[in-house]
Amino acid sequence: MQITVTFNSVEEMKDFTELVMVGAKTESSAPVKKQTTPQPAPAQSQQVVSAPVAPVPVSAPVPQPAPAQAPAQTPQATPVQQPVPMPTSQPVPTTAATYTLDDLGRAGMTLMDSGRQGDLLNLLAQFGVATLPEIPPAQYGAFATALRGLGAQI
Repeated sequence: MQITVTFNSVEEMKDFTELVMVGAKTESSAPVKKQTTPQPAPAQSQQVVSAPVAPVPVSAPVPQPAPAQAPAQTPQATPVQQPVPMPTSQPVPTTAATYTLDDLGRAGMTLMDSGRQGDLLNLLAQFGVATLPEIPPAQYGAFATALRGLGAQI
């Protein structure tokens, strides 16, 4: 069985963790309130934590008779497993790729070699030109995107 819990903030996640840990230590009989209605997604990003849930054994420490001269032993706390950090995504490049007439020509040649001359001619017509050198440099990016849409590697 797998349970998915969605938090809207780090504080909400901390509160939930404290509730679960305190509930496990004291064996609270208070029922946990389940949310049954879907909530609209907030404008901020959400953290989604999904992990398999296993029963947590709760047991009181068994007192051991201590030697008369030894100091009193304190019960040791159960180690708490830390949450695994979510992997971060790679940064998105903020500069637009620039293309040269040679780049566009090589990509156009791959289309022609694969027998798609008609598609390339139609694309040139969409840009209002008859030949590749007639394309204004300001439209090289848009033309490269259109070539990529036809299957060219650029």
